[in-house]
Amino acid sequence: MSPSLLAAGLLVLSGALGSELRRDGYQFRPPEGFHMVRWEQYAGSRAGAVALEADAPRALSAALADGEGPEAATLLVSVVERGFSASPSERDDFAAAVMQHFQRELGLTLSPERVERLGGAVPRVEVLGTLREAGQVRTVLVAGLASEGRHAVVAVSAPAVRWEELEPRVRESLETFRLEATTAPGPAPRRLLGALAGALAGALVASYTAWRRRRVRQGS
Repeated sequence: MSPSLLAAGLLVLSGALGSELRRDGYQFRPPEGFHMVRWEQYAGSRAGAVALEADAPRALSAALADGEGPEAATLLVSVVERGFSASPSERDDFAAAVMQHFQRELGLTLSPERVERLGGAVPRVEVLGTLREAGQVRTVLVAGLASEGRHAVVAVSAPAVRWEELEPRVRESLETFRLEATTAPGPAPRRLLGALAGALAGALVASYTAWRRRRVRQGS
């Protein structure tokens, strides 16, 4: 058994992680105490759905919390229909996309504290920062997990005073995340596009010629 799987197993046995959650092609074990919240208030939302490409299809997939009210921590999982390699070159791009997402789409200013690229079974890029919401300072961790075809983004938000206690469980939870990779359809080759365009043009010409002949016969 690999060290990462052994560590995850020990955490589950010790109660640091909860039961496995399976949804939308992914699976992971959230930190103990986190549970799914009422989906109605999140349905159709893109909160936390950070994408490197603005036109990438993306949506919030799951919302969990470890309580109610302003002292609760939240964990959001989004699926982005684009691949993400979590490579060193994408590290800064992802960090910039996180800042833009909070500013432009959520109307919040996230002050970055640390950006890391982590290896492991599922490489990921993590952006850690703080924001002020309703007079409360909250710590936010946004992680983009590598996968081909489509990838997941996990966003965790908690009161800053609780983060030190929550952080180890959150990071171990991320180690258990697995997403079934899909192969996104790539652009059609230019030769194929040219053949299709030629066939379409030929069909249009043939249709126009047939129409002209019918007009001539009708007029004669």
